[in-house]
Amino acid sequence: MDEEILENPVTGESLQILESTPRAFKIQYSLRPHGQIPGEHLHPGKEQRVTILSGEMHLRINGEHRVVRAGESATVPAGAPHFQWNPCDSEVVAIEEVCPAGRLHEFFFVLFRLAQAGKTDSQGRPSLLLAASLFSEFRDSIRQAAFGPRLLLDALAPVALALGYRRKLDPYLEEAGGLTRRSS
Repeated sequence: MDEEILENPVTGESLQILESTPRAFKIQYSLRPHGQIPGEHLHPGKEQRVTILSGEMHLRINGEHRVVRAGESATVPAGAPHFQWNPCDSEVVAIEEVCPAGRLHEFFFVLFRLAQAGKTDSQGRPSLLLAASLFSEFRDSIRQAAFGPRLLLDALAPVALALGYRRKLDPYLEEAGGLTRRSS
């Protein structure tokens, strides 16, 4: 596979895809200084391992704050709510691996393309109805962590479908089609 790098200009995240198979989604992940992911989430039935190569990443796993520095690792158990951010003045670089992969490669591809197209807010989150469509599409791989927002997105998914928001994802989904079946 050719080197693939996904970038989110809003959040300052960059993913260099190292492996993308049904077994594992492995990336070299970087996050700009003072950056953070769009929101706390979980991966149903998937474990995530984060190993810091440089810098310092702050993680909240199951409500517990962890600071992970260069040379250290942290494991996010399957289904555990987690969030990550970089409060430091230098970029953090990590190797992250999620097993099994599910459709995470496609999810990040679509989310980052939405950000590049200006279809997210200043924190990298799509509008409520677009988010409902996105999380409905990838519910096997990633979910909102908090019960209330997850319930709201689940309830809004049929409304978003009826109003055509799912079709707004189609060009990105078509472009992303089959990414997790590739291997390096």
